[in-house]
Amino acid sequence: MSWKTPGAGAHAPAQEPGRRLAWRRQIAECVLLPAIGAALPWPVAWRVLRTLAARGRFFDDETTRAERICDAQRFVHDRSSWLQRHRLTRIVDHIDAAISATRGDRWMARHLVVEGDPLPAGPCVFIGFHYGTGFWSLRHLRRLGHRVSFLSAPIDAEQWRAEPLRLAFMRWRQRRVADAGGAPVIYVGGSSDRIRAALRGGASVLALIDVPEPGTSTATVRLLEQDVQFPDGILRIAAAERVPLAGYIASLDARDGTRHLRFTRLPDEPAQALQALAAMLDAALRRDPAAWHFWSEWPRFATRVPSAAAGESGIAGLR
Repeated sequence: MSWKTPGAGAHAPAQEPGRRLAWRRQIAECVLLPAIGAALPWPVAWRVLRTLAARGRFFDDETTRAERICDAQRFVHDRSSWLQRHRLTRIVDHIDAAISATRGDRWMARHLVVEGDPLPAGPCVFIGFHYGTGFWSLRHLRRLGHRVSFLSAPIDAEQWRAEPLRLAFMRWRQRRVADAGGAPVIYVGGSSDRIRAALRGGASVLALIDVPEPGTSTATVRLLEQDVQFPDGILRIAAAERVPLAGYIASLDARDGTRHLRFTRLPDEPAQALQALAAMLDAALRRDPAAWHFWSEWPRFATRVPSAAAGESGIAGLR
């Protein structure tokens, strides 16, 4: 259809405000917020970001949808506080790549607290969640001597065609992920051989538990007193390659924005490791439910999908 046809012209006025709003949102979230984190001292940036989150700015649609689903699970006790906490967690997680790009290990020593079990020195599979602010796990592991390949869903450029600035930011952020880990990102989709090659080459692999897709190897775990499906493919790969497993929870201190990482060594047996991971996430959700980025995906975790015994890892990274 030509731009000059009556049909296109009739819709243009209604579309134009939407386009302007989309551009303003892209500029605010993909330029302004990262600039605040990268340019300002963290105590100042933290106060600015808390104020913006309290005023209900940024990631409004995502935050509202997450609160509605979390509330249906009876984990919202103070709606205003929950919304601010969730929005602030999203903001900090969103901009941590920009902060990392402009800060060295001295910054990390002041603003990152690491707790939990000691980690192996050699290749390891690290498993986290779409919870809290986990970017600094890569920097911390790199500091310990690990080269870490991050397992990620590929960026679908077509999906973001209407938001080119956001697409550019997402691509830039993935490059910072590779820089922070010191090894290439591994994109899911026939990734099993690449994961094995990375481990055999002396690198570690870090993945975040994602919603299992059809054809994914899964197992049933107990989460928030419900049976849900967790993918277990990468745990099977770790067992076959005889590399250790470690889970971690990344969280954000509400008082001053300090990042916290707590690592837990997992059993080598995949089924036991998956149950331990579910217990870790369950405890974290009960402690701070607003910190989970995946509330909007909760219904899909409870949906049984066709499973493949040796299928894809079913675990992906940042979206």
